[in-house]
Amino acid sequence: MAQSPSPNTADYLYSLANRGEYGELIRHIRDHDDQHVRYGAAGILAESADSFAEAVTPQTQQALIDCVLSEPSDAVRANILDVLLTVDESTFDTIITRLEASPESTPTETPYPLILTKWHSSGRPSLRFLAVVGFGRVGSQSTINKLRTTLSRETDLRVLRRAIEEAGTVGDETFVSPIQEHLRAGNDDFQQSANSEQIAAVKEAAVEALVEIGTDAAYEALVAASRSTDDELKEQVIGKIGRFGAQETVDLVVDELDDDSNESIREEAAEGVITTFTETEFDEGDAVRQQAIEKIAEDVSTDVSEEFASIVEESPHKSEQRNAAWLLGQLEGSSEEAIDSLVDALDDDDPDLRRIASASLTKLDETKVEEKIESFLETVDEDSEAQTLAAFVQSNLQNTAAEAKKELVEYTHVTNPSDYTSSE
Repeated sequence: MAQSPSPNTADYLYSLANRGEYGELIRHIRDHDDQHVRYGAAGILAESADSFAEAVTPQTQQALIDCVLSEPSDAVRANILDVLLTVDESTFDTIITRLEASPESTPTETPYPLILTKWHSSGRPSLRFLAVVGFGRVGSQSTINKLRTTLSRETDLRVLRRAIEEAGTVGDETFVSPIQEHLRAGNDDFQQSANSEQIAAVKEAAVEALVEIGTDAAYEALVAASRSTDDELKEQVIGKIGRFGAQETVDLVVDELDDDSNESIREEAAEGVITTFTETEFDEGDAVRQQAIEKIAEDVSTDVSEEFASIVEESPHKSEQRNAAWLLGQLEGSSEEAIDSLVDALDDDDPDLRRIASASLTKLDETKVEEKIESFLETVDEDSEAQTLAAFVQSNLQNTAAEAKKELVEYTHVTNPSDYTSSE
């Protein structure tokens, strides 16, 4: 059993850490014959992990991975893993990948994946962390059972959060109930001294895992969580539940648009509405959009155009921008921010977004739009498509004849919004 090295050796190892000579510490971990020295060197490096993380190089990180895979002592291995967990969690995936490639060459007599069971029963969280990463890769009934046990019994929040992530990847419905329990978790539910960031990370992972599992039970668990008094959790749920793409999701998400007291929840609700559009099956898309428009008109008393304008301006996904631009043309109210976002979109590099934005502008308050269009026309090149679209919008504002509006809408081809909103 590994123990601390002699006081003189420990003092020397600490002096290496204090001077930032991490390469020399790693050499002791990798090459020293005395297990106690390796244990001490790895433990001292773990104590200095935050400082080491600032100085780590690909070479030193790889050296530690090699040590994990060659070290015969689990006590030493756990200390090394403590370091890697601070430096870069993805190194655990690298370790499992290497074990998968050569299952017989584990650092013990037990081959992979059987070695995972031993690590899973360890008192050291970093070894349990490595085990759950492996369980997620294996995905057998046995490892599913072990992951489910981890979800119910694990007290270390880092291990628990990763187990939840792996459960979402595996996607077994039996994970839903234990994951749902962690949406209700607070500091008192854990034996360790938990900080709020770790608890928030667990809940965020739980929401994402339920979305990935994607069953009716997972959906119902998220619906229940959407009624939480925990605003941060509620924001996460409202922002992601739309990925189920269900018509019933629209009502739930739109209800949160009417929350005058919490801007963050309104923003997440707007994201949720647009996500519902993009995730809905193509043949149901128009019905879902119409349902959202009617629900917003009936139940949302505040102007939410600014929330959707932010999506037009900031979303990295073109399908989300197009959907939001289209929706802005359907809302009864239109903020200055909404008009600005649509005018700016006339010069976007996505031709579909440009055309949808122009069509939406024709449906907004002409007294608010006209001045913006005039200013925009002064800044764009003549004969550009942006200039052509802006001129058509201006023509529509100045000519209220039905035929003029029909001409514009035909030009922009927005007779069916799903034509331009269902793909990137």
